[in-house]
Amino acid sequence: MNDRWVPYVVVGALLMMIPLALKSLTIAVAVAAVAVLLLMLALLGLDRASVLAMVAAFALASWDKYTLPVVSVLGPSDALFVVAIGLALPRLMTRRLWLPPAFLLGASVYVTFSILASLNSEFPGESYYYAARIILTVIGIPALLVWWGPRGKVLVALVVAYAIGTGVSIAVGLPNMGGYRNYGLSQHPNILGYTAVLALALLPFLMRAVAKPHRTWICLMVLGIAGVGIMTSGSRAALLVAIILVVLYPAAERSILAALAVLASGVVGILIISQRSIRGDEQDAFSRLLGSANAAGSDHARIEGVATVWAEALAHPFLGTGFTLSGFLGHNAYVQIAAAAGFISLAAFLLVCFSMVMPLFVHDDMHSRLVYPAIVFIIAAPVSPNLTDRYIGFLMGLSLVGVVAVYEARRERQSEELTQAQATRGHADATFGASAVRGRDPNPVSWSR
Repeated sequence: MNDRWVPYVVVGALLMMIPLALKSLTIAVAVAAVAVLLLMLALLGLDRASVLAMVAAFALASWDKYTLPVVSVLGPSDALFVVAIGLALPRLMTRRLWLPPAFLLGASVYVTFSILASLNSEFPGESYYYAARIILTVIGIPALLVWWGPRGKVLVALVVAYAIGTGVSIAVGLPNMGGYRNYGLSQHPNILGYTAVLALALLPFLMRAVAKPHRTWICLMVLGIAGVGIMTSGSRAALLVAIILVVLYPAAERSILAALAVLASGVVGILIISQRSIRGDEQDAFSRLLGSANAAGSDHARIEGVATVWAEALAHPFLGTGFTLSGFLGHNAYVQIAAAAGFISLAAFLLVCFSMVMPLFVHDDMHSRLVYPAIVFIIAAPVSPNLTDRYIGFLMGLSLVGVVAVYEARRERQSEELTQAQATRGHADATFGASAVRGRDPNPVSWSR
């Protein structure tokens, strides 16, 4: 695309915005943001500016402590994501969007039943609001990211940007901990733990996608970020999901070396725990998992919440009671979906989730390693109420990008094999035709005894 017109548009827009910036501080800040965007366009062009905006969106995805002043439910990463998609629209409008059939089927059924459940709800406005947020997180953002189509270095940049942004969030919260759990730049320590375990889930892809000599230090950096984040957050759910992920990895990769490493680390961990004395006021994830601090009270609240929401699901199995804020107190995403929109909707939701992990055992394609964030969500859902968070949508979007990339590579291989077979058959037909012209059989059979 020819971007020669961009500098002229930038200069004209900046001149028109000067009077607006003089009216108030809020308008001045907004004008400054627009000016930065326009300068990016002038310097980089549409495509590069789109990539930079998307990388920034991933870097800020875990910072849900900050929201936009006008729409408090949205954060800076949401705005950057929209900007990145908007800047890429001229390219995207010529690009065909392909999504896995299982994802499309599950998404269609889930959206349909979410609408029906909201119509049937006692509070339809509230139900539509939360239903739309869940649909945007689990279906909308992943589909848009697939349409945007990150590949190669851009895809690696998104993954590394998310890990670095999460690391910054964790580091900012460390000096403020004292005797409390680490909040970082998130609204709750459990969210910090969730973002950290999602960073851990990116390691298998980075181990394949990043070339030496940068692979070692990048992977160690991500591993350190995830470990510190999980432990200082005090989130038992994050710790359990991380342990399951580490145990699952050797089986998924079919690696004996990885299995031995996991076994050795498990033995060391058990020895450390057995020699450690746990005080009642310790807030790290291991201590809380072993019963210190307010773990017992938290367990009781979760059990009561799940029981209440599960009773609602059984009482309204087909269309549920609609999406409400009280439904998120169940601390179990699956039970929450069943109570809000019925068990058919839950089945469709599970189909959407599992469509993002289908190529897990495709070992000849590094993109299949992007399914681990979706695995984290599937494992964490029974102990987490998080269904509407942008960091979940972004990371599940990466999983869907990986699935689509695997399908594309498979179709390309099949196309190449078909072309090769047609070329071979054409060569055989040509040989047969030439032999027929000369009056000889190209494959003579000996009839001699």
